[in-house]
Amino acid sequence: MTGGHVRLEGRDVLRGIDLTVEPGDVLAVMGPNGAGKSTLIKALLGLIPLSSGRTEIFGAAPARFRDWKRIGYVPQRLPMGGGVPATVREVVSSGRVARQSRWRPTSAADRAAVDSALEAVGLSHRARDSAHLLSGGQQQRVLIARALAGEPEVFVMDEPTAGVDAASQAALARTLRDLTAAGRTVVLVTHELGPLAPLITRSIVLDHGRMANDSAALTAHLSTETGTPA
Repeated sequence: MTGGHVRLEGRDVLRGIDLTVEPGDVLAVMGPNGAGKSTLIKALLGLIPLSSGRTEIFGAAPARFRDWKRIGYVPQRLPMGGGVPATVREVVSSGRVARQSRWRPTSAADRAAVDSALEAVGLSHRARDSAHLLSGGQQQRVLIARALAGEPEVFVMDEPTAGVDAASQAALARTLRDLTAAGRTVVLVTHELGPLAPLITRSIVLDHGRMANDSAALTAHLSTETGTPA
């Protein structure tokens, strides 16, 4: 994002944001309520339009980006849709859609990826249950599993630990540790790092829509001042 500015309902939510997420980053987006954290990641993905500035995803504007299997997005809550309630497995299986085509039925690789994702978040035993009957914390784990099932290069998570108990946070930390060890990139919005803290390679702090701090920029500045490598 370069010069990113978002104005919603007559209010400046983001102002002059310059941010590049590098491959392998584990980036924590932090700040108080109302600072613009969720708006930032939605704008990065093109889910919210910029009022000014520009955003690129793997070098393409969001409107022209098509390779969505490279991105795994975890929203704050499970969308409430109409019709027949989806089971946990059906929600998680939807994470494979970007890797499928209308001509290819569900494959063994698809089923294995869904099984692995359910196991990673500890919900294999709830696979046939209605996702909307789960607790808020369990629903968050379903959304994480959906992203995992897609096997993306980049995970974008909007408060993945919100409403999730300590054991589930620890399980998420273990899962993310394996992903980052494999070179995956992670961007997550959070109020508290908790067990995720050792995994974070970079953090930014938003305040009233502006970038108040960027740990990578601070490290580079200190290295320049001292003459030591970053």
